[in-house]
Amino acid sequence: MNILKTLFAATIAAGALAVAGPGLAADAPFPMNPFPGESTDYTFNLQTLMGHGSKVKPAVYCADSSVFRRGNQVIFRMYIVNAKTGKVMNGKDFSKVVIRIAGMPDLKTGFKPQGGNANAESPWLWSAAWLVPADYPLGTFKFDVVAQLKTNGKPGKYVIYNPVIPGTEWSITP
Repeated sequence: MNILKTLFAATIAAGALAVAGPGLAADAPFPMNPFPGESTDYTFNLQTLMGHGSKVKPAVYCADSSVFRRGNQVIFRMYIVNAKTGKVMNGKDFSKVVIRIAGMPDLKTGFKPQGGNANAESPWLWSAAWLVPADYPLGTFKFDVVAQLKTNGKPGKYVIYNPVIPGTEWSITP
């Protein structure tokens, strides 16, 4: 009986490798590779979530999403990292960080602890909340992030991040 189980398991494993092997070898490279960092000075790890301030209740709060309804609250949160040094950029490194959403005023972010709990375990990140207006156009919406560096304590150059990779979009649905 044990020999049959072993043979069955080996057959399944060999079949899985035969199916997956050629696909793994033929995978196309990811269309955008920001590392080792020569193409950009800063990298952005951006996340959009369903917020608790939604007027239209989402299925799950705090869930990652790129599809929102009018009346949903979109939470933008991100880490900004110096690609050359690996340093996570904080509130002392930038004069301001804003999110520019098409057709809306700039959305100011703050550098604060995740969930508002300032304790030793709380990660600090750049975040802002946007309540999708009831009349915001349906379909895809575009946004980018604009961060202004501090140089010697004064406002310096701008770093702009456009998160859209071909095939990925954020959208508003009815």
